[in-house]
Amino acid sequence: MCRGRWFILFILLFLAHLGCESLKGSGIKELEGQTVFNRVSFRAQGKNKIKSMNFFSAGLFIPPGTECSIKAISTKEIKFIATGETYTLTGWRIGYGGVNTRVSFYKFFAQNKQTVGLDKFNLDFRESVLEGIAEVGMTKREVLLSLGYPASLGRKNPTTDDSRAAILADDNWYYLKAKGEKVLLKFQAGLLTQIVGQ
Repeated sequence: MCRGRWFILFILLFLAHLGCESLKGSGIKELEGQTVFNRVSFRAQGKNKIKSMNFFSAGLFIPPGTECSIKAISTKEIKFIATGETYTLTGWRIGYGGVNTRVSFYKFFAQNKQTVGLDKFNLDFRESVLEGIAEVGMTKREVLLSLGYPASLGRKNPTTDDSRAAILADDNWYYLKAKGEKVLLKFQAGLLTQIVGQ
């Protein structure tokens, strides 16, 4: 019985060590102190906490393309300053390993504002995107800019471990509302066709 507990403890410590090493080897720590821009909108909940997937139209809205100064990066969270406030992004990492860590960081942030793509969306939706509102007819990228990442794609929950490309490839996005309710956004041919449960 005692050996089993020691074995489990050893495995947990080993996995924690792998997580720390992969963050160091990824080059992401070098971004501390750098200025970046958020690639999707953020919704901050109490005490300026931001989850890797947004709640549907709830919380303090931080529009895409906002200048962010990275304060600290750990395997569990990214602390950054935007609009004069300090925020904490939690649940940001995809798996383990340097490549996945970099992919995950750039899922949320871009090193230059042009990468965010604010100049590439339909001008009819400009105001909605900058206010965090989804409208039928938007492209998937416009919805990401406006609402951030969905909580799930219907197959599993949450989308924390999904890459940006995997999310963009799916046609059913679920966002969370208060009390565990969900809003479903349906896409067809890359365009938002229906918002269910708004």
